[in-house]
Amino acid sequence: MALFSISRFFTIFSLFAIPIVSRGTLFPFIVGKYAWFRGSVGLAFTCFVLGLLFSSDRKNYEEKLKKTIKSPLGIAVGVFVAIFLISGFLGFDPGNSFWSNFERGEGGVQIIHLYIFFLLLTTLFTSEGDWRKVLGYAVFAGMLSATYGFLASFEVADFICSFFKEGASYRFQGSLGNPSYVAVYAIFLIFYALYLILTAGKRILKRDFVKTWILILSIVTFFVMFYLAATRGAFLGLIGSLVLFMVFLMFFHDRLRKPIAILTIAIVVLLGTLFFFRNSQFIKQLPGSRIFDISFSATTFGHRTLMWGIALDGFKERPILGWGPENFYQIFDRHFDTEYFKPPGQFGAWFDRAHSLIFDYLAETGIFGLLSFLATFVVFYYLFFSFLIRSRKASRAEETTKHLVNSPKFVFNSAIVQGLFFAMPIAYFIQGLVLFDVLVTYMNLFLFMAFANYHFLSYGSGETDKK
Repeated sequence: MALFSISRFFTIFSLFAIPIVSRGTLFPFIVGKYAWFRGSVGLAFTCFVLGLLFSSDRKNYEEKLKKTIKSPLGIAVGVFVAIFLISGFLGFDPGNSFWSNFERGEGGVQIIHLYIFFLLLTTLFTSEGDWRKVLGYAVFAGMLSATYGFLASFEVADFICSFFKEGASYRFQGSLGNPSYVAVYAIFLIFYALYLILTAGKRILKRDFVKTWILILSIVTFFVMFYLAATRGAFLGLIGSLVLFMVFLMFFHDRLRKPIAILTIAIVVLLGTLFFFRNSQFIKQLPGSRIFDISFSATTFGHRTLMWGIALDGFKERPILGWGPENFYQIFDRHFDTEYFKPPGQFGAWFDRAHSLIFDYLAETGIFGLLSFLATFVVFYYLFFSFLIRSRKASRAEETTKHLVNSPKFVFNSAIVQGLFFAMPIAYFIQGLVLFDVLVTYMNLFLFMAFANYHFLSYGSGETDKK
């Protein structure tokens, strides 16, 4: 049992890779993070394997592991990881696909650790209490990341990042070194904190009162992070998911349909007004005003369309399994578009990625890789709506309704919580249309899928363990 407890500790410990900034490395915002994450997951996995070999409780965990691997979402994630690895081994440069490089630290070795991370989360954390701890630590890690960013912004010694004195060009970087990823990270963190608050129940008024207000403060902090990062793709993702969240609530909450509709219209009008007057001096002087400068004629969007065209040309050459992860630079060299480089302008989008989840997976892992990636979301929503239909049918029976209401395990039966689960992947996917994944987004995507898998497995078996 002690070995599995140590494995739990190191699994949670891996969440604190995100606040790490290793100033002694050439790439301080990247190297320390993946070294911490891989080291923690490696130790967690070692203890887990030793537990399976020597612990008296090994049969219980063997069954949990098998259950995780054979679950629909577990199969979907496993297939994606398998095709990702196969495309690398059969790609242009298998060594680079597996090991990546010092700067990126991605590739096959990273995806293997992420898959183990997913399996450990779903196997070791099997109760509502367990997952409240996991999400609580994830929020704490997010606050550490935010604290680093604010200290750096105020030019505290030895903290490297962007500074407030940069004025209109300032964008919040946290401990990530890239504001684009701060924004999507903040969306995940807001989801975790909201879930913890909405499912706290009567504990809000008792022993968890202080914790709840700390969570509220963290949500405010994460919204500030999101806004100051001024990432337009993530902004569109948040708005799109918010609107669909409202639509979801209107569909499943008859009594709240009218006020939710009014609130949705008010949000749309407010954002529309800010967008319409985005070129006014008042709006331009606001911190993070870049977030409203959304246009197909924007320079960054133009760079991305060029990269997407290059990726599409590369896909046509290797349509089945692609060129292999981390090999986009080969596609860029072979299909270079001269429009990409204009001497009077800036450098443009970095050329080792297509800057889109769709085109990155399409070019690097082929049609099989892209479809396996999309399949994880298809399976998620299939399970989500299957549960939704079953729970609504079951709630019509008075006794079943009492069971659902009284059981702490069925916090997922709340329409608002369901709406959050419905909206979170949408926000991630929309922002990913113009951005590629790195460790911080991969970690949170696999964490979210593991959390969802816990719910689906628990409700599928009818367990009501609070623990």
